[in-house]
Amino acid sequence: MEGLFYLFAFGVILSGIMVISALNPVHSVFWLIVAFTSAAMLFILLEVEFIAFIFLIVYVGAIAILFLFVIMMLNLTDLGNNPQDMSNYMPTGFIIGVVVILEVLIFSSWKSNNLFVGSPYLRWDFIEKTSNIEVLGRVLYTDYYYLFILASFILLSAMIGAIVLTQAQSIGIKRQDSFTQVSRQEGV
Repeated sequence: MEGLFYLFAFGVILSGIMVISALNPVHSVFWLIVAFTSAAMLFILLEVEFIAFIFLIVYVGAIAILFLFVIMMLNLTDLGNNPQDMSNYMPTGFIIGVVVILEVLIFSSWKSNNLFVGSPYLRWDFIEKTSNIEVLGRVLYTDYYYLFILASFILLSAMIGAIVLTQAQSIGIKRQDSFTQVSRQEGV
């Protein structure tokens, strides 16, 4: 278990370095995806499965893919003959890295027993016997089911509205007529 932790921690650090040192933006986004998935695996090792899955869905599934599509749409892969030298960013990155390490060391050395004490009204025996995802699912689909259904209807109406707005008829825009394309005869 400890070996897996060091493997994924090394993967996060190495891929984070590759994100900022890759000269091709597409490669940088791919290294970002590797960093996010390695961090999600660290969350799974810490037995916080829900945060790991949300991390994968939100960061890898939405943000990194959005970055990739934007880079491909803007065609940022060509940096020209003289790519920018990254060595002028090293002092700033070093200072930020030292500050982050100092914050981690200060927080880890500051031990307070009252910092993570929960409410005495929580049922800890129930929480300890089930996983995080099961607890969240039970609360979401039993106590707050009406809000969940309401949110799904709002998202459905937003999706239908986006489709209607993109399909609006405008003057002078050519549209495909699938019936005409399918019913064409050969040789005509």
